[in-house]
Amino acid sequence: MTKKTHPLLRAMLPVVKGLAAMLGPDYEIVLHDVSNPEHSVIAIENGHVTGRRIGSPLTDLGLYILKSKKFRNVSHVANYATSTGDGRKLRSTTIFLRNENGKIIGFLCINFDTTKFSMLKETIDYMVQVQELESISQGSAERFPTRLEELLAETLENARNFLHKPLRMASKEEKLRVIKELDEKGFFLLKGAVEELSKEMGNSKFTIYSYLREVRKLKNGNLI
Repeated sequence: MTKKTHPLLRAMLPVVKGLAAMLGPDYEIVLHDVSNPEHSVIAIENGHVTGRRIGSPLTDLGLYILKSKKFRNVSHVANYATSTGDGRKLRSTTIFLRNENGKIIGFLCINFDTTKFSMLKETIDYMVQVQELESISQGSAERFPTRLEELLAETLENARNFLHKPLRMASKEEKLRVIKELDEKGFFLLKGAVEELSKEMGNSKFTIYSYLREVRKLKNGNLI
């Protein structure tokens, strides 16, 4: 956190600690500053739930929310299903923090590890009710990277799966489709994204920027 951190985000710091103290160790409370998506986590309690710490990057869902118009008038997304790298099931909520102009400047996130309660699901079913993530981010599963490199690698892996082949083997039209998909998910908000994609596609950074301009120019058309 720096002197440039928005006052609203600074005011949320005791909220992070208070929620964690009240809810207990199975609840991870995270505060993100989206002005720095590569190191967005500025406060976290019970980080053992996902393995993250201060300085960890924004999640892929967070990037998608920043880019998507569907969240303009939304205050939060509650009780959706996520999972950790070791397979534990979480129930998650993301609250949007906006400035005086309505722009999202941060997220307050709560991730509840349901492992203990899942064994009692029949009697405490309400505790593990979830909203499927497909309705939020077009089927993308939210992950919890601890480093920027992990987020870039996971996003590019999804791109390869999107085409079912290495990106170097893709035609120009296929590459444009991948870039359109990545742009919609907020991939190009990340520092180093163009460089990593150029390596993956076997094209120069200049070519990737050219493709990106072409995609954005045709965004409202049907050519891609």
